[in-house]
This record gives sequence, C-alpha cells and structure tokens, in this order.
Amino acid sequence: MPRRLLSLLLAPTRLLLAVRGLVARGALLVAAVASAAAFGLWAAALLLRLGPRATLEWHRRDAAPPGLADGTFGEHRHLRLQGSGLRLHYVTRGPPDAPLMLLLHGFPQNWFCWRHLLQEFGSRFRVVALDLRGCGDSEKPPGRDSYRLELLLGDIRDVIEALGTPAGTPRCVLVGHDWGGVLAWEVASSHPQLVEKLVVMDAPQRGVMAAFTARHPSQLLRSCYIFLFQLPWLPELLLSLGDFQLVRTFLTSELTGIQDPARRLSEQELDSYLFGLSQPGGLSPPLHFYRNLFRDTPIPREPPPPPTLLLWGSRDAFLDPRLGPAHLRWLRPSARLRLLPGASHWLPEERPRPLAKLIGEFLEGGAEAGPSHAHIGGARAGLGAVSTSGR
Repeated sequence: MPRRLLSLLLAPTRLLLAVRGLVARGALLVAAVASAAAFGLWAAALLLRLGPRATLEWHRRDAAPPGLADGTFGEHRHLRLQGSGLRLHYVTRGPPDAPLMLLLHGFPQNWFCWRHLLQEFGSRFRVVALDLRGCGDSEKPPGRDSYRLELLLGDIRDVIEALGTPAGTPRCVLVGHDWGGVLAWEVASSHPQLVEKLVVMDAPQRGVMAAFTARHPSQLLRSCYIFLFQLPWLPELLLSLGDFQLVRTFLTSELTGIQDPARRLSEQELDSYLFGLSQPGGLSPPLHFYRNLFRDTPIPREPPPPPTLLLWGSRDAFLDPRLGPAHLRWLRPSARLRLLPGASHWLPEERPRPLAKLIGEFLEGGAEAGPSHAHIGGARAGLGAVSTSGR
C-alpha cells in the first residue's frame, strides 16, 4: 500500500487522538486552576487567622527529631543503585539472611511511617523501609523529569535485585502504601519474578482508578490536591504556609487524619516528616511524582500474578472506600481484600497491630483460605470479622 494512501487512512485516527489529548490537557488545566482557587481560599483564611508573619514563616529544623535518624527502629543504611547510580537511604531490621520484606511509603511521608511494622516483622523477616528517591534521606536529583514513573519503578527493581532473597534469584514480599502502593502494583505486574507476595494499602492501580473515577465523579473532589500539584511553585508555597499547616491538616485533622485518638501523631512524630520537607528543595521532589502522573506512561492492564492482599480504611478521606471492591473485581480470584472500619488513609500508623496480624496470616497462607472480602474490627479492641462476603 502506498505510503501516502496509508497516511490518509490514518489521518482521522491521528486527528481524534490529537483532539482527545487537547481535551484531556484542557480538563486537567481547568481542574488545576479550580483546585488552586479552593486552596487559595484556605490560604486566605489561614492568613486572617494567624497573621502575615506566622503564615509566611516556619519553624527552622536544624536537627532530625529522635527516632528519625538514630537506630531506634532499625539500622540506617544507604544503597547505590546499579541502574541510575542514585544513593537511596533505607532502614532495616531483622536477620540478614531472612526473606526480604520491602516497605514503600507514600506522600507526605518517608520510611518513618513504617516504624511500627519494622518492629512487628523484624523477628521473622529482613524488613527494609525505603526512602523513595527525592524523599527523606535519599538522594534528590533536580528537575521534574528525574521523577518519571518509569524511573521510580526502576529504582524499586534495582533495590529488590540488590537486597532480595535469595541472592541468585532475588524476590521479596512487597508492601506499599499510598504512592508506594501505586508503585508496588506496577512492579508486581511488570516484574512478577521479583515479588513473592504483594500487599497494598489504600493505593489505587492507575487503570482501576481511571475507570472508577469515570463512574464516580465524586472521587475527583477527593483527589483535588492532585490537580493542585500539577501547577509550578504554587503547591510548594501553599504546603509550606503556617509551618506546613496543610501537611499537618492532611495527617491530623478530624476529617482527613488518623481517626483513632490513641494513634494521633505527636509533634515529634510530625517533625519526622516536616524535617525533610522543610529542608531547601525538600518539597518539590515528592510533588514531581504527581506532576508526572498524567504522562503517557503505559498502564498495566493485567492484574499482578503474585498473591495479593489489599487493605483499605473505610474512612479514607482521599480515596473512596468503594475503590477496594473495584480492585477486587479486577484482581485474580486468589486476591483478598480487607476493609478496616473506622480507619483512615494512614493505615501503617493508625492500625499497625491489626495490619501485622492480617499480613502475617496472608504470608502464612491463612488469609488466602479465608473470605475474599471482609470487614475487620478495630485496632485496640482486637480483630474480628464484622461481616464477610465472597466474590
């Protein structure tokens, strides 16, 4: 077939793709501007409440708070990645010859969010809580392009190949929360030989998230901060106002923060996150994760082959709890979903003991033998199935 004729036949398809791309970029811009206006009103209210000086200044953090940089929860180490050459920081606990359990944090956190699970699993696994690139004490390469999704996934693959068990054919138990869960989904799908079992907490798979949002537009309101983060410099300014008042709100408010009063973050625990974010250039790298989210990175369509446990808080303010069952319909029949009533988005810190029990049963095979969809009881009152239903 002549090249000119082929080009003419493909012209309508190319035009439709171009129009779709323009519409998508336009919609993203409109959502970003609308989110900026809403958060701008929040900033104005903060300015009226605190005054200009308190709003624009933040507490200088010259030294890391106790627990963040010392050996309270594990041994601090650094790893030079073979692929990118980046130097990533991690905290490890457990026997050096035990199977690897790799923990991936989300935003606005770092390895510290896994401090409880480091202690819970440190006797049975070599637990590694990683600081993702640009976060915590890991290296922070400059520029938005340094945080493309494919580079983040490459980092995790390199970490597993360097630290995984056994050394010849490295594998791990991969555990991710929030952004760490987004990455865990894709690593398990694209490199299943590296993942023995997968545990994801309150984190959507990109394809499932897109389909769910199309049917439930209310998720767009829950995700409005993502649209704000697409803009340059303004998110950094808004997040830093009032000594990172917006970050504090995400983590501690009655609407979005940890729901269990006994697990509310202390000022010292908050400083374990604010310390890194408040350093020069500390805010932009994790925001670049979001700024690259809408690039044309291929989305895995097939569910991950490794056995999968999905954990979700019923009071997650950022991700509709109905996303859990939506994922279960996409996952393989052996996958398991556990909904934790009354729990927020911040499961690793709010429900560490229930999580340890659920993950432990899953790794031993107990969770796979149970019902695929269960509601799990409160954190301090013990565990119990409130209701169960099969797929």
